[in-house]
Amino acid sequence: MKQWDAADEEGGRGRARSGRARRTPNQALRLLLAEAGWSGAQLAREVNALGAAQGTALHYDRTAVAHWLAGSRPRRPVPSLVAEALSRRLGRPVRERDTGLGAVGGAAHDLAAPPGEGDAVERLDEVLPEIARRRAAFVGAYSLAALAIPYGQLTLLHGSSEHTRPPPAPAVPPGPRGRVGRDHVASAHELLALFSRGDAAFGAGPVYEPLRQYLSATVLPWLKGDMKPAVRRELLTVASRLTYLCAFTHFDMNHHAAAQRLYLTSVELAREAGDRIGYGIALRGLSVQAHALGHFAEAHHLAEQAVDVALRHAPPHQQAFFHGQLAVTLAGRGDVRHTRHLTAADRCLERSPSGDTPVGAFHAGSLALQRAATAASRGDRHAAARALDLSLRHRPADERRSRALSLAELAETQLALGHLERACRTWHEFLDVHPRVHSARADDRVRLLTAKARPYSGNPLVAALLGRVREVRGR
Repeated sequence: MKQWDAADEEGGRGRARSGRARRTPNQALRLLLAEAGWSGAQLAREVNALGAAQGTALHYDRTAVAHWLAGSRPRRPVPSLVAEALSRRLGRPVRERDTGLGAVGGAAHDLAAPPGEGDAVERLDEVLPEIARRRAAFVGAYSLAALAIPYGQLTLLHGSSEHTRPPPAPAVPPGPRGRVGRDHVASAHELLALFSRGDAAFGAGPVYEPLRQYLSATVLPWLKGDMKPAVRRELLTVASRLTYLCAFTHFDMNHHAAAQRLYLTSVELAREAGDRIGYGIALRGLSVQAHALGHFAEAHHLAEQAVDVALRHAPPHQQAFFHGQLAVTLAGRGDVRHTRHLTAADRCLERSPSGDTPVGAFHAGSLALQRAATAASRGDRHAAARALDLSLRHRPADERRSRALSLAELAETQLALGHLERACRTWHEFLDVHPRVHSARADDRVRLLTAKARPYSGNPLVAALLGRVREVRGR
């Protein structure tokens, strides 16, 4: 984005002169800045930093903030970035509407609005167009405030039976193709499995846009159609899983604001279906994302909520799936209780060694990878390297993206241990896999490989490795 000027704002001077609109000083934003103890320049720096973190180049300064205080409104996604910056500074949720920067006369989207405010299908209908590639800049910021999912949503699930049917949707006259039935649900399950296999094998790149289009063009119209209440519950359940997978693919492509919105929508779809397992899976996805972004307290809270909601209702391999993430978040906070959950995950896998499900799949290779993460959090690199090696030996061959990421992690760990030659061999294995995987996270590891190996470029093995990296990046 270019340096701020008047064309970047809504409610400019020309409209004020013509009498069609008059600026009103933004007292709400002024009070928030005073509470935060920030100057306009400090707010502008934080907004620019948040924009950069999500791939949106912004160059605001104190002059721009002065115009906001005078009543102009920045274009999207800046209002959500301002709200997020203030939320993090104040340690409490600040919504877009609290900043006074929302669109005039419109109900601008507010990512920090908690789940439960509005129908889940309406939320899906809202989010899918906004995350289309051409509108990625309008999604907004990754929001810590949005992670404050009200406990009331959890008690709603606790108070329901696994077989409780949600209230039926308002009756919609059947279209020319008739009512939505279980054959539609079965078709959605088949596509879920197909998209999941493609994501694991090739990374999110070839999957995330077709999956979004399938949700938008096929599943969403079904959800709006006429069907029996039992069919509606089943369709909401599989729609929640598809939305979760769509969220994960956006996470894999580093589209974090879009991924978060999709995870939150998956939470809502599962809640409306009365699906505790799906609700927990979506919470766990939010936890994984928060942990990856360095928000360890939020990641731990979400992992605890996922266990609280779903553990008793999940099959053994998915119980391990929930225990393992809680162990990772505990270790990330230096809490020794992580060992208890790793042991519990081990026992769950002993009861169900095969956990091949389209969403929530978990096996010995998955658990070993989480053992590596907990060891790394403790600073035990030797244990982390052993666990990563074990994970790779147990990793199915068709899970290429996970294999690539694990190889990169192992090579970096070996280098940190001083095992340069071993690290180079492992990096070459990573580069063998990488060209077959389209994943922004895997591409990040190529850039990190270059940065970590460059100080040793005088070594012939490292020089050869860096030469191969240049070839890979050139292609």
